[in-house]
Amino acid sequence: MKPTRKIAILLYRYFPYGGLQKDFLEIAKELQSRDILLKVFTRTWEGNIPEGLLVTEFGKRGLTNYIKNKNFVNDSFDALQGYKPDLVFGFNKMPGLDFYFAADTCFKKEALNKHPITKLTRRFRQSIEYETAVFGSYSSTEVFLLNNKQAYDFKTSYQLNSDQMIVVPPGIDLNWNNNEPVDLHSIFDIHLEDKVALFVGSDFRRKGLDRAISSIHCLNSNNIPFTLLVIGRDNIGPYSKLVQNFGLNEKVKYLGPRDDVASLMKSSDLLLHPAREEAAGNVIIESLVSHLPVATCKDVGFAEEVKNFEGGFVLEKEFNQEEFDNLLLEICKNNGLEELKQGMLGLERQDYFFSRFRFIADILEERVNG
Repeated sequence: MKPTRKIAILLYRYFPYGGLQKDFLEIAKELQSRDILLKVFTRTWEGNIPEGLLVTEFGKRGLTNYIKNKNFVNDSFDALQGYKPDLVFGFNKMPGLDFYFAADTCFKKEALNKHPITKLTRRFRQSIEYETAVFGSYSSTEVFLLNNKQAYDFKTSYQLNSDQMIVVPPGIDLNWNNNEPVDLHSIFDIHLEDKVALFVGSDFRRKGLDRAISSIHCLNSNNIPFTLLVIGRDNIGPYSKLVQNFGLNEKVKYLGPRDDVASLMKSSDLLLHPAREEAAGNVIIESLVSHLPVATCKDVGFAEEVKNFEGGFVLEKEFNQEEFDNLLLEICKNNGLEELKQGMLGLERQDYFFSRFRFIADILEERVNG
């Protein structure tokens, strides 16, 4: 009988609707299907735990994020002494990982734009220390990267050997295509003449909700009626004030986290994703296979996929609201959105968009088999 193959997975927090968390869970399911024993170490877990998945919660010990992160790393590696895994796979940057899934951007690169006072904090120094532990020239960690833009940012900031950097294909739920469109106008009481735009993602500021709301104001001001459905979890206070100032109270609806995003995408006319910072943006891949045109900007990792598959537009310059809105007006006039949708037919059948989890599991399985 073969000895049990064991992988330890580390992540700070699990909750059902996070992009990182969705990737973690799909990769875990794929590994479990290959009879690999998994044990997850996390501070907190929200929601159901899948059958057969072992989860250890340490809780949030400490008053600051700096202390919480430090305690989590110490607790995890103390616990690993007893578990004795074949490899350690992390979804957050920290020392001691065999593999790291890079779900976020390069902190060192983003730090160039931080306020000088921020750079004096312990949390800032810890973020640089933990990122260097993964990407520094002495590191042996192998890194899964989501796209070429992200790979370029890390390569220009660190000296990690190229052999340790693995760009993975996109990956969305294999059941995505099983979801059917719904009547959004009836369900959400939207005016029949309105087209429907989606904004999908928590952390509203980073994902650019204020920019999306401004674009909806521009469209409506130019007699192109649109309603915006906001999907995700965050404080809506600052955005409600912006909506009120623009007179869009009936045009912006907050739906919170949803389990039916696939159906909503297949029923909408446009995805607005003008993020300030986004390592990849799985929501863009989900839109492409749903034939939903995308309006985004160069700071989003998967903007390259929008260009490659002609699924909308990308603002290539530093973000400017007027320029973004002008591009948006162009594709929303003269049946432009419908032409884009027609050009996206068939993308849902391309295996490329669904292959991330198998790709990663293949590599991890090869490593644990030695």
